[in-house]
Amino acid sequence: MNRYFTDDEYASRLAAVRADMAARNMDALLVTGPENITYLTGYTTPGYHIFQCVILPAEGDITFVVRNTERVNVPDLPWVAEPVPIGVESLSDPIPVLLSSIRREGLAGKRLGVDRRSLFLPPLYYDQLREEIDLVDASGLVERHRARKSPAEIALIQRATELAEASVLAGLDSLRTARTDSDVAATVLASLARGGSEYTGSPAYIVPGVSSLVTHSTHAQRPVGDQEPLRLEVCASKGRYHGVLTRTVTRARPTSQLTGMVALSAAAGEAMRAAARPGVPIGDVDRAGRSLVEAEVPAAYWPNRGGYSMGIAYPPGLGEGDVLDIRAGDPRPVEVGMVFHLLPTLRVPGLGAVGCTDILAVEENGTRFLSTLPRTVLSATE
Repeated sequence: MNRYFTDDEYASRLAAVRADMAARNMDALLVTGPENITYLTGYTTPGYHIFQCVILPAEGDITFVVRNTERVNVPDLPWVAEPVPIGVESLSDPIPVLLSSIRREGLAGKRLGVDRRSLFLPPLYYDQLREEIDLVDASGLVERHRARKSPAEIALIQRATELAEASVLAGLDSLRTARTDSDVAATVLASLARGGSEYTGSPAYIVPGVSSLVTHSTHAQRPVGDQEPLRLEVCASKGRYHGVLTRTVTRARPTSQLTGMVALSAAAGEAMRAAARPGVPIGDVDRAGRSLVEAEVPAAYWPNRGGYSMGIAYPPGLGEGDVLDIRAGDPRPVEVGMVFHLLPTLRVPGLGAVGCTDILAVEENGTRFLSTLPRTVLSATE
Protein backbone atom coordinates (compact mmCIF):
# COMPACT_ATOMS: atom_id res chain seq x y z
CA MET A 1 0.00 0.00 0.00
CA ASN A 2 1.34 3.44 -0.95
CA ARG A 3 2.00 5.80 1.93
CA TYR A 4 1.16 9.42 1.14
CA PHE A 5 1.55 10.91 4.62
CA THR A 6 3.98 10.58 7.49
CA ASP A 7 3.29 8.75 10.73
CA ASP A 8 3.39 12.13 12.46
CA GLU A 9 0.55 13.45 10.30
CA TYR A 10 -1.64 10.46 11.13
CA ALA A 11 -0.73 10.81 14.81
CA SER A 12 -1.80 14.46 14.69
CA ARG A 13 -5.16 13.56 13.15
CA LEU A 14 -5.80 10.88 15.76
CA ALA A 15 -4.86 13.24 18.59
CA ALA A 16 -7.27 15.91 17.35
CA VAL A 17 -10.15 13.45 17.05
CA ARG A 18 -9.38 11.99 20.47
CA ALA A 19 -9.51 15.47 21.98
CA ASP A 20 -13.05 15.82 20.64
CA MET A 21 -13.90 12.38 22.00
CA ALA A 22 -12.68 13.41 25.44
CA ALA A 23 -14.78 16.58 25.33
CA ARG A 24 -17.84 14.39 24.73
CA ASN A 25 -16.87 11.79 27.35
CA MET A 26 -16.47 9.01 24.79
CA ASP A 27 -14.39 5.99 25.70
CA ALA A 28 -14.03 4.89 22.09
CA LEU A 29 -15.19 5.69 18.58
CA LEU A 30 -16.45 3.11 16.09
CA VAL A 31 -15.47 4.36 12.63
CA THR A 32 -17.28 2.70 9.72
CA GLY A 33 -17.19 5.22 6.86
CA PRO A 34 -14.39 4.43 4.37
CA GLU A 35 -13.46 8.12 3.96
CA ASN A 36 -13.03 8.57 7.71
CA ILE A 37 -11.06 5.33 8.03
CA THR A 38 -8.72 6.47 5.26
CA TYR A 39 -8.31 9.90 6.85
CA LEU A 40 -7.36 8.47 10.25
CA THR A 41 -5.19 5.56 9.15
CA GLY A 42 -4.42 5.56 5.42
CA TYR A 43 -6.28 2.26 5.00
CA THR A 44 -7.98 1.97 1.64
CA THR A 45 -9.75 -0.75 -0.31
CA PRO A 46 -12.46 -0.93 -2.98
CA GLY A 47 -13.97 -3.69 -0.86
CA TYR A 48 -15.72 -1.28 1.49
CA HIS A 49 -19.09 -2.71 0.44
CA ILE A 50 -18.34 -5.39 3.04
CA PHE A 51 -18.68 -4.18 6.63
CA GLN A 52 -15.51 -2.77 8.19
CA CYS A 53 -14.90 -0.90 11.40
CA VAL A 54 -12.02 0.75 13.20
CA ILE A 55 -12.20 0.76 17.00
CA LEU A 56 -10.51 3.97 18.12
CA PRO A 57 -10.15 3.97 21.93
CA ALA A 58 -9.55 7.12 23.94
CA GLU A 59 -6.01 5.86 24.40
CA GLY A 60 -4.02 2.86 23.25
CA ASP A 61 -3.82 0.97 19.98
CA ILE A 62 -6.57 1.06 17.41
CA THR A 63 -8.13 -2.15 16.10
CA PHE A 64 -9.35 -2.95 12.60
CA VAL A 65 -12.30 -5.32 12.27
CA VAL A 66 -12.26 -6.19 8.58
CA ARG A 67 -13.01 -8.94 6.13
CA ASN A 68 -10.47 -11.75 6.42
CA THR A 69 -9.09 -11.13 2.93
CA GLU A 70 -8.60 -7.41 3.66
CA ARG A 71 -6.20 -7.87 6.58
CA VAL A 72 -3.20 -7.47 4.26
CA ASN A 73 -4.38 -3.91 3.52
CA VAL A 74 -4.23 -2.78 7.15
CA PRO A 75 -1.44 -0.19 7.44
CA ASP A 76 1.68 -0.98 9.42
CA LEU A 77 1.49 1.87 11.90
CA PRO A 78 3.01 1.78 15.40
CA TRP A 79 -0.37 2.21 17.08
CA VAL A 80 -2.35 -0.35 15.05
CA ALA A 81 -3.09 -3.67 16.75
CA GLU A 82 -3.36 -7.02 14.98
CA PRO A 83 -6.50 -6.80 12.80
CA VAL A 84 -9.53 -8.86 13.70
CA PRO A 85 -10.80 -10.89 10.72
CA ILE A 86 -14.42 -11.23 9.70
CA GLY A 87 -14.48 -14.77 8.32
CA VAL A 88 -16.64 -16.11 5.51
CA GLU A 89 -19.09 -17.51 8.03
CA SER A 90 -19.64 -14.04 9.52
CA LEU A 91 -19.91 -11.88 6.40
CA SER A 92 -23.70 -11.84 6.55
CA ASP A 93 -23.69 -10.94 10.25
CA PRO A 94 -20.41 -9.28 11.30
CA ILE A 95 -21.66 -7.55 14.45
CA PRO A 96 -20.95 -10.49 16.80
CA VAL A 97 -17.31 -10.30 15.68
CA LEU A 98 -17.24 -6.57 16.39
CA LEU A 99 -18.90 -7.02 19.79
CA SER A 100 -16.38 -9.69 20.71
CA SER A 101 -13.56 -7.29 19.86
CA ILE A 102 -15.17 -4.53 21.91
CA ARG A 103 -15.35 -6.80 24.94
CA ARG A 104 -11.78 -8.00 24.47
CA GLU A 105 -10.59 -4.37 24.43
CA GLY A 106 -12.29 -3.78 27.78
CA LEU A 107 -14.88 -1.43 26.29
CA ALA A 108 -18.01 -3.31 27.32
CA GLY A 109 -20.20 -1.00 29.37
CA LYS A 110 -18.33 2.08 28.11
CA ARG A 111 -19.59 5.03 26.04
CA LEU A 112 -18.87 4.35 22.39
CA GLY A 113 -19.42 6.91 19.64
CA VAL A 114 -20.88 5.99 16.24
CA ASP A 115 -21.70 7.98 13.14
CA ARG A 116 -25.45 7.50 12.85
CA ARG A 117 -25.43 9.19 9.44
CA SER A 118 -22.98 6.71 7.97
CA LEU A 119 -24.16 4.76 4.94
CA PHE A 120 -21.94 1.96 6.19
CA LEU A 121 -23.71 1.31 9.49
CA PRO A 122 -27.05 -0.20 8.45
CA PRO A 123 -29.98 0.18 10.87
CA LEU A 124 -29.93 -3.56 11.54
CA TYR A 125 -26.29 -3.42 12.65
CA TYR A 126 -26.90 -0.28 14.70
CA ASP A 127 -29.80 -1.94 16.52
CA GLN A 128 -27.67 -5.00 17.26
CA LEU A 129 -24.94 -2.84 18.74
CA ARG A 130 -27.36 -0.73 20.76
CA GLU A 131 -28.73 -3.84 22.45
CA GLU A 132 -25.29 -4.60 23.87
CA ILE A 133 -23.45 -1.29 24.38
CA ASP A 134 -24.01 2.37 25.24
CA LEU A 135 -23.88 4.21 21.92
CA VAL A 136 -23.34 7.96 21.60
CA ASP A 137 -24.10 9.85 18.41
CA ALA A 138 -20.76 11.02 17.02
CA SER A 139 -22.03 12.10 13.61
CA GLY A 140 -19.68 14.62 12.03
CA LEU A 141 -16.94 14.26 14.63
CA VAL A 142 -14.24 13.11 12.20
CA GLU A 143 -15.64 15.16 9.32
CA ARG A 144 -15.10 18.37 11.29
CA HIS A 145 -11.36 17.73 11.14
CA ARG A 146 -11.40 16.68 7.50
CA ALA A 147 -12.72 20.14 6.56
CA ARG A 148 -9.28 21.73 6.99
CA LYS A 149 -6.55 20.18 4.87
CA SER A 150 -2.87 20.11 5.75
CA PRO A 151 -0.31 21.33 3.21
CA ALA A 152 0.45 17.69 2.39
CA GLU A 153 -3.22 17.02 1.67
CA ILE A 154 -3.49 20.10 -0.55
CA ALA A 155 -0.39 18.96 -2.44
CA LEU A 156 -2.06 15.60 -3.14
CA ILE A 157 -5.26 17.32 -4.32
CA GLN A 158 -3.06 19.54 -6.50
CA ARG A 159 -1.47 16.46 -8.09
CA ALA A 160 -4.87 14.91 -8.75
CA THR A 161 -6.06 18.18 -10.29
CA GLU A 162 -3.04 18.23 -12.60
CA LEU A 163 -3.91 14.73 -13.79
CA ALA A 164 -7.50 15.81 -14.45
CA GLU A 165 -6.25 18.92 -16.25
CA ALA A 166 -3.99 16.90 -18.56
CA SER A 167 -6.89 14.59 -19.36
CA VAL A 168 -9.17 17.52 -20.24
CA LEU A 169 -6.51 18.73 -22.68
CA ALA A 170 -6.21 15.23 -24.13
CA GLY A 171 -9.97 15.12 -24.58
CA LEU A 172 -9.94 18.52 -26.24
CA ASP A 173 -7.25 17.43 -28.68
CA SER A 174 -9.15 14.23 -29.51
CA LEU A 175 -12.15 16.29 -30.54
CA ARG A 176 -10.36 17.10 -33.81
CA THR A 177 -11.13 13.57 -35.05
CA ALA A 178 -13.59 12.16 -32.50
CA ARG A 179 -17.12 11.68 -33.75
CA THR A 180 -18.91 10.86 -30.49
CA ASP A 181 -18.71 11.71 -26.81
CA SER A 182 -17.58 8.13 -26.17
CA ASP A 183 -14.60 8.64 -28.50
CA VAL A 184 -13.56 11.61 -26.38
CA ALA A 185 -14.18 9.66 -23.17
CA ALA A 186 -11.91 6.86 -24.36
CA THR A 187 -9.06 9.35 -24.73
CA VAL A 188 -9.78 11.04 -21.39
CA LEU A 189 -9.93 7.79 -19.43
CA ALA A 190 -6.77 6.46 -21.07
CA SER A 191 -4.98 9.70 -20.17
CA LEU A 192 -6.06 9.37 -16.54
CA ALA A 193 -4.76 5.81 -16.32
CA ARG A 194 -1.46 6.60 -18.03
CA GLY A 195 -0.96 9.64 -15.83
CA GLY A 196 -1.31 7.63 -12.64
CA SER A 197 -4.85 8.35 -11.48
CA GLU A 198 -6.44 5.68 -9.33
CA TYR A 199 -10.12 4.79 -9.66
CA THR A 200 -12.28 7.81 -9.00
CA GLY A 201 -15.27 8.47 -6.80
CA SER A 202 -17.34 9.65 -9.75
CA PRO A 203 -17.22 9.00 -13.50
CA ALA A 204 -16.14 11.58 -16.04
CA TYR A 205 -19.10 13.57 -17.36
CA ILE A 206 -18.45 13.98 -21.07
CA VAL A 207 -21.71 14.96 -22.74
CA PRO A 208 -22.60 17.21 -25.70
CA GLY A 209 -25.22 19.91 -26.04
CA VAL A 210 -28.64 19.69 -24.45
CA SER A 211 -27.99 16.11 -23.32
CA SER A 212 -25.76 17.61 -20.62
CA LEU A 213 -28.85 19.21 -19.06
CA VAL A 214 -29.66 15.73 -17.74
CA THR A 215 -27.85 15.83 -14.41
CA HIS A 216 -25.00 13.32 -14.09
CA SER A 217 -25.45 12.01 -17.62
CA THR A 218 -22.31 10.35 -18.99
CA HIS A 219 -20.96 9.50 -22.44
CA ALA A 220 -23.24 7.31 -24.55
CA GLN A 221 -21.92 7.38 -28.14
CA ARG A 222 -23.72 10.64 -28.91
CA PRO A 223 -22.50 12.52 -31.99
CA VAL A 224 -20.76 15.84 -31.31
CA GLY A 225 -21.47 18.72 -33.71
CA ASP A 226 -18.75 21.17 -34.76
CA GLN A 227 -20.12 24.14 -32.78
CA GLU A 228 -21.94 22.06 -30.20
CA PRO A 229 -20.64 22.54 -26.65
CA LEU A 230 -19.13 19.45 -25.08
CA ARG A 231 -19.09 19.30 -21.30
CA LEU A 232 -15.84 17.88 -19.96
CA GLU A 233 -16.01 17.33 -16.20
CA VAL A 234 -13.06 15.16 -15.28
CA CYS A 235 -11.79 14.04 -11.89
CA ALA A 236 -8.63 12.19 -10.90
CA SER A 237 -7.54 10.49 -7.70
CA LYS A 238 -4.29 9.98 -5.80
CA GLY A 239 -4.37 8.22 -2.46
CA ARG A 240 -8.19 8.65 -2.55
CA TYR A 241 -7.74 12.46 -2.64
CA HIS A 242 -9.47 13.95 -5.65
CA GLY A 243 -9.01 16.83 -8.04
CA VAL A 244 -11.62 17.88 -10.58
CA LEU A 245 -12.39 20.57 -13.10
CA THR A 246 -14.94 21.27 -15.82
CA ARG A 247 -14.40 23.01 -19.12
CA THR A 248 -16.76 23.55 -22.03
CA VAL A 249 -15.08 22.69 -25.32
CA THR A 250 -15.98 22.79 -29.01
CA ARG A 251 -14.50 21.41 -32.19
CA ALA A 252 -14.93 24.66 -34.14
CA ARG A 253 -15.17 28.32 -33.17
CA PRO A 254 -17.85 28.68 -30.43
CA THR A 255 -21.00 30.72 -30.87
CA SER A 256 -21.26 34.12 -29.20
CA GLN A 257 -24.01 32.81 -26.91
CA LEU A 258 -21.80 29.99 -25.66
CA THR A 259 -18.82 32.31 -25.21
CA GLY A 260 -20.95 34.70 -23.16
CA MET A 261 -22.42 32.03 -20.90
CA VAL A 262 -19.02 30.49 -20.16
CA ALA A 263 -17.60 33.96 -19.43
CA LEU A 264 -20.43 34.55 -16.97
CA SER A 265 -19.73 31.23 -15.25
CA ALA A 266 -16.03 32.04 -15.03
CA ALA A 267 -16.78 35.48 -13.58
CA ALA A 268 -18.98 33.88 -10.92
CA GLY A 269 -16.18 31.50 -9.99
CA GLU A 270 -13.71 34.36 -9.72
CA ALA A 271 -16.14 36.33 -7.53
CA MET A 272 -16.44 33.33 -5.21
CA ARG A 273 -12.68 32.93 -5.08
CA ALA A 274 -12.25 36.59 -4.13
CA ALA A 275 -14.94 36.31 -1.44
CA ALA A 276 -13.55 33.14 0.17
CA ARG A 277 -11.36 34.84 2.75
CA PRO A 278 -10.80 33.34 6.21
CA GLY A 279 -13.58 34.39 8.57
CA VAL A 280 -16.11 35.16 5.84
CA PRO A 281 -19.39 33.22 6.24
CA ILE A 282 -19.60 30.43 3.68
CA GLY A 283 -23.03 31.70 2.65
CA ASP A 284 -21.40 34.95 1.53
CA VAL A 285 -19.18 33.00 -0.86
CA ASP A 286 -22.27 31.53 -2.47
CA ARG A 287 -23.90 34.95 -2.69
CA ALA A 288 -20.84 36.52 -4.32
CA GLY A 289 -21.14 34.26 -7.34
CA ARG A 290 -24.89 33.81 -7.42
CA SER A 291 -25.75 37.52 -7.30
CA LEU A 292 -23.51 38.15 -10.29
CA VAL A 293 -25.19 35.37 -12.29
CA GLU A 294 -28.73 36.35 -11.32
CA ALA A 295 -28.11 39.91 -12.48
CA GLU A 296 -27.63 38.56 -16.00
CA VAL A 297 -29.75 35.41 -16.39
CA PRO A 298 -32.69 33.71 -14.63
CA ALA A 299 -31.90 32.13 -11.25
CA ALA A 300 -33.07 28.80 -12.69
CA TYR A 301 -29.89 28.67 -14.77
CA TRP A 302 -27.92 27.92 -11.58
CA PRO A 303 -30.15 25.64 -9.49
CA ASN A 304 -27.49 23.76 -7.55
CA ARG A 305 -25.32 24.57 -4.52
CA GLY A 306 -22.33 26.82 -4.91
CA GLY A 307 -19.79 24.12 -4.19
CA TYR A 308 -18.62 21.47 -1.77
CA SER A 309 -15.55 20.42 0.17
CA MET A 310 -13.01 18.34 -1.74
CA GLY A 311 -10.64 15.72 -0.43
CA ILE A 312 -11.15 12.00 0.17
CA ALA A 313 -13.76 10.21 -1.92
CA TYR A 314 -15.00 6.72 -2.75
CA PRO A 315 -17.69 5.74 -5.23
CA PRO A 316 -20.48 6.60 -5.59
CA GLY A 317 -19.56 10.18 -4.65
CA LEU A 318 -16.89 12.70 -5.57
CA GLY A 319 -17.11 15.51 -3.06
CA GLU A 320 -17.16 15.87 0.70
CA GLY A 321 -20.68 17.26 0.92
CA ASP A 322 -21.02 15.47 4.26
CA VAL A 323 -18.10 17.60 5.45
CA LEU A 324 -19.03 21.02 4.08
CA ASP A 325 -21.17 22.58 1.37
CA ILE A 326 -21.22 26.10 -0.03
CA ARG A 327 -24.87 27.05 0.36
CA ALA A 328 -26.82 30.26 0.71
CA GLY A 329 -27.09 31.45 4.31
CA ASP A 330 -24.49 29.10 5.83
CA PRO A 331 -22.95 31.06 8.74
CA ARG A 332 -19.89 28.85 9.21
CA PRO A 333 -16.66 30.72 8.48
CA VAL A 334 -14.17 30.01 5.75
CA GLU A 335 -10.93 28.73 7.31
CA VAL A 336 -7.36 28.31 6.13
CA GLY A 337 -6.93 24.78 4.81
CA MET A 338 -10.39 24.44 3.33
CA VAL A 339 -10.58 23.17 -0.24
CA PHE A 340 -13.72 23.51 -2.35
CA HIS A 341 -15.01 22.49 -5.74
CA LEU A 342 -16.80 25.62 -6.98
CA LEU A 343 -19.82 24.83 -9.16
CA PRO A 344 -21.05 27.83 -11.19
CA THR A 345 -22.35 25.60 -14.00
CA LEU A 346 -25.13 27.30 -15.96
CA ARG A 347 -27.96 25.17 -17.33
CA VAL A 348 -28.99 27.10 -20.41
CA PRO A 349 -32.13 25.91 -22.22
CA GLY A 350 -31.41 24.92 -25.79
CA LEU A 351 -27.64 25.04 -25.20
CA GLY A 352 -26.65 22.71 -22.37
CA ALA A 353 -24.88 22.69 -19.01
CA VAL A 354 -21.95 25.01 -19.68
CA GLY A 355 -19.25 26.83 -17.79
CA CYS A 356 -16.18 26.24 -15.66
CA THR A 357 -15.84 24.47 -12.32
CA ASP A 358 -12.62 24.53 -10.34
CA ILE A 359 -10.88 23.47 -7.15
CA LEU A 360 -10.23 26.40 -4.80
CA ALA A 361 -7.72 26.16 -1.96
CA VAL A 362 -7.75 28.58 0.98
CA GLU A 363 -4.16 28.91 2.16
CA GLU A 364 -2.13 31.07 4.54
CA ASN A 365 -1.07 33.40 1.75
CA GLY A 366 -4.46 33.66 0.05
CA THR A 367 -6.81 31.69 -2.18
CA ARG A 368 -6.00 30.08 -5.49
CA PHE A 369 -7.46 27.83 -8.13
CA LEU A 370 -5.50 24.60 -8.46
CA SER A 371 -6.01 24.44 -12.22
CA THR A 372 -4.28 26.87 -14.54
CA LEU A 373 -6.38 26.07 -17.63
CA PRO A 374 -8.05 29.13 -19.16
CA ARG A 375 -11.60 29.69 -17.91
CA THR A 376 -13.02 30.19 -21.38
CA VAL A 377 -14.53 28.02 -24.09
CA LEU A 378 -11.69 25.81 -25.33
CA SER A 379 -11.73 25.11 -29.06
CA ALA A 380 -9.94 22.15 -30.65
CA THR A 381 -9.16 24.20 -33.75
CA GLU A 382 -7.79 27.34 -32.09
